[in-house]
Amino acid sequence: MYKITPRRESFKQQNTRIKLLSGVNGGMIFLIIIILIFFFRVGNILKNCNERGGYAYVQLLNLGMPLVKEQVYNEESYAENNLSLENVVLKAVGLDCLTYKNILKSEVGFFYNIGDKEESKVTFNQFSVNEDSILKFSSKEKSLNNKIYDPSLKKQLNASKPEVLIYHTHTTEGYAEAPGGAPDTTDENANVVGAGDVLAKELEENYGISVIHDKTNHSVSYNDSYKRSSETVDKYLKKYGDFKIILDLHRDSVPNKDAMTTKVQGNNAAKIMFVNAKNSTRYKKNKELTERVFNKTNELFPGLTRKILTYTRGKNAFNQSKSDGSILFEMGSNVNSIEEAKVTARCMARVLAEILNR
Repeated sequence: MYKITPRRESFKQQNTRIKLLSGVNGGMIFLIIIILIFFFRVGNILKNCNERGGYAYVQLLNLGMPLVKEQVYNEESYAENNLSLENVVLKAVGLDCLTYKNILKSEVGFFYNIGDKEESKVTFNQFSVNEDSILKFSSKEKSLNNKIYDPSLKKQLNASKPEVLIYHTHTTEGYAEAPGGAPDTTDENANVVGAGDVLAKELEENYGISVIHDKTNHSVSYNDSYKRSSETVDKYLKKYGDFKIILDLHRDSVPNKDAMTTKVQGNNAAKIMFVNAKNSTRYKKNKELTERVFNKTNELFPGLTRKILTYTRGKNAFNQSKSDGSILFEMGSNVNSIEEAKVTARCMARVLAEILNR
């Protein structure tokens, strides 16, 4: 009988196999390194995230435990959150700022410095007399105000019947000057309350529109913010009856400064977005008012608006079921300065006066 012996590989075959194995091993090591870098970047993004509520974590839990999603998860609580799992992944791979402008700046040197020159800023100085805050402006600021202000809109102030209620569900939302660069601050010189002060003063002093500006901190517990602000609105409705406009003034969280800034009479201004909730029982009227304000803003100050964002379900319907005059502003972003937000506030005072006093 013949004895069959295993065929031995030639030196060439062995060498080829070793190269293939080393290639596979090298590829695997490279892939593992890429994955580790990716998860390291994801970890840093989540660690440095300033957004409250942990939306990305919640989505991750929902994927892993569907039962929790069905029984505990409340989608309305995260209606205003931007840092979803999708956005975390885009940030981790560097695609979150993939815009035509950024591509041009990156690829064509000529465009890199366009728009990067130091912008002139408008500074607002405040001082207090008794309980009333009076705005003191420099000659440059008065010049800007004269270009925005329309004296023909001014009427006699009737303080006994307030027409506008301004409040802040997320009272501590801060601008770029917030102490330590924190996204939230109680410093009224660096948060939405400061922008609300300018809006309220402009409406009263320049247009004769009586305003209540409530500064209650509803953000003591972020998840309960709309519940707290709802109680505040109810308190004023009970005391004064309905208002012509009930404004919840926020600021957005968008990292792209260029996308959030425009020019008004040569001065930087924070762009503004309007928000509606379809689950409001007065959605039709809320939508009509928002569109009137949006269109008038575009007419008077082209480029100042971003869009009208409509949520299918807003947290507590963003309190918009309480009045036909309910409206929500997202005035600028955390990357805007308080001065830019105040310029926008003065513009919006003119817009609201056009609607209320014409």
